[in-house]
Amino acid sequence: MHKHHNKIAYLDDPQRNGGLTAEALLDQLHIKNSDRILDFGAGTGYFTLPLAQRVDETVFALDTDPAMLELISEKAQAAAIENIGFVSSELTDAALAEDSLDLILASLVLHEITPLGPVLESMHSLLKAGGHLIAIELEPKTGGSKAPRLTSSSLEQQLSAAGFEVVEKFFPAQSLYVLVAQK
Repeated sequence: MHKHHNKIAYLDDPQRNGGLTAEALLDQLHIKNSDRILDFGAGTGYFTLPLAQRVDETVFALDTDPAMLELISEKAQAAAIENIGFVSSELTDAALAEDSLDLILASLVLHEITPLGPVLESMHSLLKAGGHLIAIELEPKTGGSKAPRLTSSSLEQQLSAAGFEVVEKFFPAQSLYVLVAQK
């Protein structure tokens, strides 16, 4: 039995994303098969694996938990997916060069980062001119929740402060929002 079973079950639960599957959400984004992508906070590979199946270039999975990266590797091998790179440290990893990425996907992870500004600035520097950061988060429930949340308006302000322009905003499922920010 995998010692991270509860964490994996939680991270793989489609209800966590408002019932929206990774494929359905990716269908709403403008992903080209030539894109170099970073899945920031990749977790179990919920987005990493379907992204890798959509592009010819490398999809980098970044997670601070080595067990999650190992799980993604196992899933990728089982599915014969060979274009995933693994980043176990920070955005300053040697595998990630400035102006080298077309797309960074950060799903349900940015609300965990304090302070967020320096991380957004690092993401900005990794993206090519015209590259996109796609941030997926849950809007806080009124009445307050114990879970950390990041309002869409707060995230928009922080993205602007880091040099991004929010070019698209949509709500694909209840309380779930997506911000597409361009460098």
